[in-house]
Amino acid sequence: MQYDKDYEEPDPIRCIALSLALIYYFRLPTKEDNAQRNDHTTPSREKLGEILSQSIPDFVQIIQNELERFVNTDNFVIPHGVAVNQAIREHIFSIVVSIITRTPLCIIGAPGQSKTLSFQIVLQNLQGSQLSTKEFSIKREQQYQQNRIDTRCVVFLDEASLPDEKKMVLKVLHPYLDEYKVAFVAVANKSFDAANANRMICVYRSLPSKDDQKILAYGCLGLQTEYEQQTIKNHLDVIIYGLCQGYRKILSSTNIPQIFHDRDFIYMLRELRFELSITTTDNEDTSIGTIKPISLLRALEDNFNGINQNEFKELIKIFFKTIEENSPHFCLPNERQQEKLYRDIPTILQDSLKLDSKSRRLYGRYKLIIDESEDESAINLLLQTGILDSDRNRTTIFRMSDFSDDINNELRNVEILSTIKLCMETGKTILMVNTSRIHGSLYDVFNQNFSIMATGDTRKIFSKVAIGPKTIDVIVHEDFQCIVHIKRSEFKDIPAPFLSRFQKYSLSVNDFYRIQFEQLSIKEQIIMKNIEEKLQTFIQHFGRQYFYGLNDNTLYSCLLSFIKKNENEQNYFLNIHQNYTQLNIKSKSFIEQNSSDIQLCILRSVISKLIQLVSPESIILKLPTFEDKIARWLCTNYFQQQEHFHIENFIQIFISNPLIDFQNNNLFTTIQ
Repeated sequence: MQYDKDYEEPDPIRCIALSLALIYYFRLPTKEDNAQRNDHTTPSREKLGEILSQSIPDFVQIIQNELERFVNTDNFVIPHGVAVNQAIREHIFSIVVSIITRTPLCIIGAPGQSKTLSFQIVLQNLQGSQLSTKEFSIKREQQYQQNRIDTRCVVFLDEASLPDEKKMVLKVLHPYLDEYKVAFVAVANKSFDAANANRMICVYRSLPSKDDQKILAYGCLGLQTEYEQQTIKNHLDVIIYGLCQGYRKILSSTNIPQIFHDRDFIYMLRELRFELSITTTDNEDTSIGTIKPISLLRALEDNFNGINQNEFKELIKIFFKTIEENSPHFCLPNERQQEKLYRDIPTILQDSLKLDSKSRRLYGRYKLIIDESEDESAINLLLQTGILDSDRNRTTIFRMSDFSDDINNELRNVEILSTIKLCMETGKTILMVNTSRIHGSLYDVFNQNFSIMATGDTRKIFSKVAIGPKTIDVIVHEDFQCIVHIKRSEFKDIPAPFLSRFQKYSLSVNDFYRIQFEQLSIKEQIIMKNIEEKLQTFIQHFGRQYFYGLNDNTLYSCLLSFIKKNENEQNYFLNIHQNYTQLNIKSKSFIEQNSSDIQLCILRSVISKLIQLVSPESIILKLPTFEDKIARWLCTNYFQQQEHFHIENFIQIFISNPLIDFQNNNLFTTIQ
């Protein structure tokens, strides 16, 4: 790397300016960042720049010139699709200075702002050594000094803000930060306490400016800034500007949950990049395609999900309306046709899981399933509908319990991580349920922070996994997929760095029911709609408060059990006889009083299940409010055909063998 070749003699003014920038200027937020956070007390970079410019003329311009002269494609090999914006320049410059001078450095900023990426670029260009134990790093550094070897050992601490500050975990770093024996670089999403921050250079990453965000967009789309300058009024430039403005509006909108970060925006742009066809004519004229509305919709579905349907449609409206302000023809079809364009959540998830390895590597992320139920219903439905392969040779499910002995069982954690390591190497799909205790060991995997080793036609991908006290390199198979399951009630406690690493999908029983309901014939839809309305009326009349554990998914879970796909992928009603279990087989006579009336049979079957959630006192209280005929068969079913008074009898019924022979073909009837 050659730098400073234009200057034969050192310039002390430049040195002083850069030192001030590293220690003070880069530590402060921008004026725009303060305004977005409604912070009126923290001084801004612009204010400090004005003060310093009184002693060092053009202080801000000097800093900018040095950053652009040092961090560029001539001095560094920048990965394709990475934009060299202000964030990348400041991060790389600070990291290089930190490594050379062994001055501890911390880069602070929101998820997806190129903090870890910047260190990776420095690592690849300067051929820095991999992480190792602190004792070995210090010893090796001393050996290099004694032998005058021009090499630095670096300790890199990713996601340094994750440990709980109240436990003062990072206090152990103080003696190492004070001694300056090895270079130390940390990245975090929030500021350290004063005790740690005063021992380091701190670079605060403000939210990107409009110009920086546009540079980022061009880089992610694989376009050079020269193209932007030459065709500033091009139709594509208008769309890119609208995407940047739309994203900024999303972040400040009160109608959209604040769960999205720059990484979501970046991966959306990477997906759109595949819509840009670049062709070169014989005259060396370059022609670049444009972004289509349907392509933007698909990219938004993949990268800005995890919210409810109304919020998502509002998000789409913001993006398209912002682009339409300068490009009136960029719009989706009318509302009636739009409904056919939108994919349901299970379909979006399924399409994403089916991406080929090349596409998945370039713009695919691992999946985060947000379960609207509290009983892991989404997992069962994903397996039942075939979205997840139930074959154990292809899909492995990891569940961790919350029992006290399991929570503190380090051996069990290591065992699960070792099994996950094998799944990564063999290309399985893993589904992680209630596994938050081991997420910290897999952050590099979730971030797809991969190292690639290629020899000839062979290509291997590696990622770091922390197993016990050691961090090891693990081979990642091209077909490996990771799905993490969380409950909606847990969502608010998910750290932002973890959340931004995934494509997010919100799933509920209602979603699956509506999808299969719409695929029924018109006759069947009418029947199911009538049943749903009657059941809602029954629940309202009886009183929701009398049903233990009743929620919005309970009713649709019952109705969903009557719909199934046949071999021709056409939905049909399950025969009523196939819905009997040990708990409701005695209700068969009650349910099938008129077996030819499928609507009545399904209605009674669901009611029979619902009243199992009601206490004897409640049923006695509410029976007089029904018509005599209905009250009688409710009473008969509840007290004579169900068990509500003897726990031993209930358990015996529950564990007994089914009492019905499903091989009897006379029992099966379907709707034609």
